[in-house]
Amino acid sequence: MFFDCHTHTVNSDGKNTVWDMCNSAVNKGISGITITDHATINFYKDHDTFNRIKQSIADTIEAKENFRGKLKVLKGIELGEYTYAPKKADEVLSLGCFDAVLCSVHLVPKAGWSLAYNRIDFSDPSISDSDINEYIKLYFDLLSETVDCFDFDILAHIQCPARYITGKFCRKTNVMLFEEKIGEILEKIIKRNIALEINTARLCSDFGNINFQTEEILKLYKLLGGKMITLGSDAHIESSVACNFSEASALIKKCGFNSLYYFENRQPREILM
Repeated sequence: MFFDCHTHTVNSDGKNTVWDMCNSAVNKGISGITITDHATINFYKDHDTFNRIKQSIADTIEAKENFRGKLKVLKGIELGEYTYAPKKADEVLSLGCFDAVLCSVHLVPKAGWSLAYNRIDFSDPSISDSDINEYIKLYFDLLSETVDCFDFDILAHIQCPARYITGKFCRKTNVMLFEEKIGEILEKIIKRNIALEINTARLCSDFGNINFQTEEILKLYKLLGGKMITLGSDAHIESSVACNFSEASALIKKCGFNSLYYFENRQPREILM
């Protein structure tokens, strides 16, 4: 049975309530869901992050009781930009009752942009291919730095910039140009017993192909001794819960893995496939 370890609600930038997301999970026949609303630290005050996460936790606790026996509902958080203001990040984490903490990076200040990569218009012809490659390099540098200083459970969407640079703005990318840096990051999370997320948003192209070098990253993770993989739909609307999970499962098996994981009380739980 599948477990969706990465979902968002109205308590961050999602469109639906915790209840809606859980209902969708039940209807799709998966065994569990983790609500991981955004705590994006560079917008800490603007988004009233602390109180929104408190509300996310409260709503998830209520849903956990109401869906008991039908769906396992767990409390999580996606904490982005930890290095931007570690004290503010730790304030949110001090709530201390999460089942899973996801790590992500959406903003690369050293690249010279004040915007997150999903808001930069990479279709602009004045942005060259070398500019894009430099941006991705700086992203992986920052992600590696973040992994070094942040206590978390799941590394979310490791190649996320490509999801926007290519998937949204139609510029060609190949994150495996930075295989050495990706390998360093993977070795770090393996050593610390942190799971690698396969993010299934835009996993497949319109032609059914697997996007953004996901297969190559999985094979490298396997080669380096990685074992723990989570599935995350990154759903921001109820219809996207568990999206592309069948395709992801087939890919994971193809790459030599026979189990998936989720986290409960910040401890990994294995699900055999």
